[in-house]
Amino acid sequence: MKKIFTVLVMSVLLMACKKVQKGEPVHQPVDKDATEETVKLYNKLFALMETGTMVGHQDALAYGHGWYKENGRSDVKGVTGDYPAVIGWELGHVEIGAEYNLDSVYFSDMKQYIKDTYKRGGITTASWHGDNIVTGNTSWDCAQDTVVKTILPGGSNYDKYLTWLDRVGDFFLDLKDEEGKPIPVVFRMYHEHTGDWFWWGSTQCTPDEYKQLWMMTVDHLRNKKSVHNLLYAYSPSETKDEVEFLERYPGDEYVDIIGYDCYATGSDSTAVANYKAAMDRNLKIVTTYAQKSGKLPIVGETGMEAIPYPTYFTEAVYPVISQYKIGWVLFWRNAWEADKPQHFYAPFAGHTSAPDFVNFVEKPDVLMNKDITEE
Repeated sequence: MKKIFTVLVMSVLLMACKKVQKGEPVHQPVDKDATEETVKLYNKLFALMETGTMVGHQDALAYGHGWYKENGRSDVKGVTGDYPAVIGWELGHVEIGAEYNLDSVYFSDMKQYIKDTYKRGGITTASWHGDNIVTGNTSWDCAQDTVVKTILPGGSNYDKYLTWLDRVGDFFLDLKDEEGKPIPVVFRMYHEHTGDWFWWGSTQCTPDEYKQLWMMTVDHLRNKKSVHNLLYAYSPSETKDEVEFLERYPGDEYVDIIGYDCYATGSDSTAVANYKAAMDRNLKIVTTYAQKSGKLPIVGETGMEAIPYPTYFTEAVYPVISQYKIGWVLFWRNAWEADKPQHFYAPFAGHTSAPDFVNFVEKPDVLMNKDITEE
């Protein structure tokens, strides 16, 4: 069955590529100088969405439950035999010039993982938990309500923050394929901003300050650093309606992809029911606005920590996402650290939810890496 879907995907992709070659692509990124590869990826994402939802996993290649840095390994691959179609990475600490990120993944390794993913036909997305520039602590240090104000034009940390953005830009500029062409990446920055647990959150800055921060970042990367291999993704935490979803939205001219982050809390059927309701409400919000604005809808982050509900994927996730056309659903990371044995969101070989996950990815409208590869 999946072969039929893959053939259909390739047909749609070929049609999209032909349109791009003739002139204006069907979907144009907000960066009018986006590289040819970035434009192609953007159109590929829309084409794939017509056939199914891609599976994503954070840090899938760098480590997993009980292991770290084993070449070619992935917990998802260990269970299903295939890599996830979308792999997420974390840039936190690239801004301070560190060798590795806040989850101990070396940036040099991350670049190679991204190159490997691209070569396989997979998709890369990146989040950025940048440090609190005022205190020097992590992005979760959010006791202040003036951090964003200090990094906007005229603020005391404006110039310093631009050097941080330069380092972020340098990371993206260094991503090249075997032919030396820039590898396109989805940049999901300043996420979960409707919550209050990051220094850019809803109680740490005003809606206008958040919008200014977003626009300043895009303008600097695009216009000053000439980074043209990015698609920009807007991803708040759960919202109750479109008004709340758009309260801090910087505008259609600054966003390519829209989504949200939503997690299941608890382990019983009530927790699953609450999660399904939250997912459904937010998918309605996101897909409705995507339809109006021409943006690509996604689930930026989701999961149930330690997956105590063994049929979570087929009973909680699939019944909801199968009702909507979305680009992907990304499950959060499987921690490798010995002190975090229960911090995982995708099953590993032997876990009780592994058979259910296999059933989930075998659905004809759920796409793994092999289902999106052009041959």
